[in-house]
Amino acid sequence: MAQALKARREHVTVFTKVHPLVYQWAPASGTPIESVFPPEHIIAQAEESLDRLRMESIDCLVLQTWCPSWTQELSWYYTMLHLQQQGKIRSYGIAVSDHRPDEANGVIEAGRVSILEVPYSILDQRATARLFPVAQRYHVSLIARSPLASGALAEEWTERTHFHRRDWRRRVFRGELFEPTIRRVARIKTIAGPGLPLAQFALRFCLSHPAVSAVIPGTRDAEQARCDMTSLTQVRLPQEIVDHITRLWEEEFRFNVRTSIGEEGEGERRREAQEKSDNNAHSF
Repeated sequence: MAQALKARREHVTVFTKVHPLVYQWAPASGTPIESVFPPEHIIAQAEESLDRLRMESIDCLVLQTWCPSWTQELSWYYTMLHLQQQGKIRSYGIAVSDHRPDEANGVIEAGRVSILEVPYSILDQRATARLFPVAQRYHVSLIARSPLASGALAEEWTERTHFHRRDWRRRVFRGELFEPTIRRVARIKTIAGPGLPLAQFALRFCLSHPAVSAVIPGTRDAEQARCDMTSLTQVRLPQEIVDHITRLWEEEFRFNVRTSIGEEGEGERRREAQEKSDNNAHSF
């Protein structure tokens, strides 16, 4: 990555994240922020990223998770301001949780953040109800995370699809959640039609919302990257198609939603399971 950026830095916006300590994704309300994002951890993560990328400044540094009880917390904010004053970052933001996208609304209203990463796709439009209006009112830029619904809107999933045992989707997309996802994607395919890759259609849907500034789809190879990039050269979807998909969301898709990983307490549960497994291993 550093080598690729060296020749094209002026054409690339670099966005990276600060991961939470000990895998605490979507921490439960009341979790102390110091146990997830202490200032020294934020600074260390920023400096390590700069070192790996061989850069003097990062365009945007984002906290990779958030907690609804942190609205009044200021340690992370002053740390970001410090990094900004040092010239190590140009801007900063927060990534909100899948199941509670409005958890940072208080931070927006307090004027302490101008960029948010939010889950948003054809199959997950929960953020439009309570987050998008606030973000637009305060002119906060939104970056759509999981715009391809973790591959559901980019890959050919069928009832016979099996994920590798190390693929986190194996834990999420199964049984009563997997089958409705396949049916919903089939509905979207009939709307998109055969002339356009479904991934491009899905990305154009996200970019058609006036609140969304950018999308961050995952890519596995150069061909997929080229396909995703093509959506940037295409116009927004016609409003009647956007309205049709919005009606599908309101009438059907909004029930039993999950298109990514990171529900409340999931990190804690995984950590406890790992500690239990380690203790069992040590007992032999």
